Amino acid sequence: MAITRSKARCTSRLIPAETKSTANRPYPIIFIHGGTRSGADWLTKPDGQSGWASYFLSRGFECYLVDLPFVGRSPWHPGNGTMISYPAEFMMKQFTACRDLGTWPQAKLHTQWPGAGKIGDPIFDKFYASGLQIFSDPVAQENASQAACVALLGRIGKPCILVSHSAGGPVPWLVADIRPQLVNSTVALEPSGPPFFKVSMKPGPTVQYGITNAPITYDPPVSNPETELVKAVWPSPSPGMMSCTLQAACPEPRQLINLKDVKVVVVTAEASYHAQYDWGTVKYLKQAGLKNVQHLRLEESGIRGNGHMMFMEKNSDEMAAEIVMGAILSF
Repeated sequence: MAITRSKARCTSRLIPAETKSTANRPYPIIFIHGGTRSGADWLTKPDGQSGWASYFLSRGFECYLVDLPFVGRSPWHPGNGTMISYPAEFMMKQFTACRDLGTWPQAKLHTQWPGAGKIGDPIFDKFYASGLQIFSDPVAQENASQAACVALLGRIGKPCILVSHSAGGPVPWLVADIRPQLVNSTVALEPSGPPFFKVSMKPGPTVQYGITNAPITYDPPVSNPETELVKAVWPSPSPGMMSCTLQAACPEPRQLINLKDVKVVVVTAEASYHAQYDWGTVKYLKQAGLKNVQHLRLEESGIRGNGHMMFMEKNSDEMAAEIVMGAILSF
């Protein structure tokens, strides 16, 4: 496939060995990385242990690991725009040393990152060294990612399960908006949020279409999201959680008409900053007409102490086995 500035993309395809112990899985899994990360995250964890790609491959799933446009093996070109880097101190606070440095109520519960999670610790240093820059234009990033992943689904030619993380979270919504028949389901590991307002990597009220920066199909149609998506602040449902801006109850919330039959599981870790507001993302999806949305809070299933990088942490296989596999097999 030709590589161009606007459509550069690279995907690794992993095919399971045919053995009696691997059941035939009808739906491949496409893994979609988060901001500053790449498809390599799913192969090997920073502590050297096998990642989720190996876990699901060993259980019979065909796996695809994408590098989204402008990232890693899907190269950025200076003509595309500017890139942003983040210091190690930011990564420690948000992702790896939350217990000591995090400022949200749940941060003190973080126990599952391997090692100290700070500069000088070999596991942290490896994690930070594997990080990449993030594209400064979220609309262009999402539009390019949508086009690339829709093309990948077309080449695969059958419905897939999309597993996304963090800033990769909007991609499954945008892909399903164009090819809902090729998205069996999506497992969203702490997708970008809360609605209309992005926390962490680039804070600010930039998520103009609610759960995406790029345009997505609503019914009735939305041409000016600032005025046509009528917003209201919904109060925090419990202590330690944030209030969230969602669609107002009146007029009737606009519907994400192409996503209504897509099965969605939103996974939230106990100690992550997402524990404050993922409830708002789930409620927004239900408001917008999605019929099958589950919210899996890991601590409610006995999976304790995880942060935002949950799939890299010490208990990642336990999480995959009990939570993600359970969700996938229920679809």
